[in-house]
Amino acid sequence: MQTKTGSALAIISACVSLLFAQQPDAWKIVPNADGKSVAMTYANPPTTLGIEAELNVSVDPSGVAMSGNTKFKSGLTRNMSPEEVAFYYSSFKGEAAYWNFRQTQGSVSTVMSGIDPLPNSFYGQYIRVVSKDGISYFGTISALPTSPEWFALTSKGNRILFYRYAVKEIQILK
Repeated sequence: MQTKTGSALAIISACVSLLFAQQPDAWKIVPNADGKSVAMTYANPPTTLGIEAELNVSVDPSGVAMSGNTKFKSGLTRNMSPEEVAFYYSSFKGEAAYWNFRQTQGSVSTVMSGIDPLPNSFYGQYIRVVSKDGISYFGTISALPTSPEWFALTSKGNRILFYRYAVKEIQILK
């Protein structure tokens, strides 16, 4: 049985997913004083209701959204719940935008998965996996000792298995 909030988020998620295929370059990214965490803004987000003027998200140095607020076209501002922050950040490809931004700054190390061996230092770290069809996955990587050609990625409590040769590249933040 879903809660009312869970049901509402599922419905909104379905609407956004069906109606909008957002590009990560729509985010405006401003580094914070520490140079690694950032403030990200998505102006005029294409939401179902269309009443939001801006989404603002604070992102930690690993690219995980921590908090945020919504500025409405009426001028009001409201803090988002953690679920809302995660939903909008994911729906509008915020994590990919963050990693792309860090890559332009030279802050990303890349391993070509099917060619190069995966360094042991990558295991247990938060990484980005880019599949050969260009889809990005984010999470903590772990080895499968009995199957060295496979690895696991854990994200938001889910574990995904990847065949090393089906992956284009694996990235880690410096």
